[in-house]
Amino acid sequence: MKKSEKISSEQKELMVRLGRKIKQLRLDQKKSYESLAEEIGVPRNTYYNIEAGQLNFQFSSLCQILLYYKHQHNITPEEIFKDL
Repeated sequence: MKKSEKISSEQKELMVRLGRKIKQLRLDQKKSYESLAEEIGVPRNTYYNIEAGQLNFQFSSLCQILLYYKHQHNITPEEIFKDL
């Protein structure tokens, strides 16, 4: 994990935009982040950090979220990333 002062502003903005997109997908389902995190099998704080655009999460957690939307809602990772 990189220290936040070594992260480019472009990378920070990308993480924030990705987090917003993931949050909106969850809100569209009318689920709390806690319940979705439990359903996916990701720690609550990890899921929250991803939605908040924080940089301290494991890539595997992001993959779990992307696969959830692919399998449960037929939303591909390409669709999630297309406007970032």
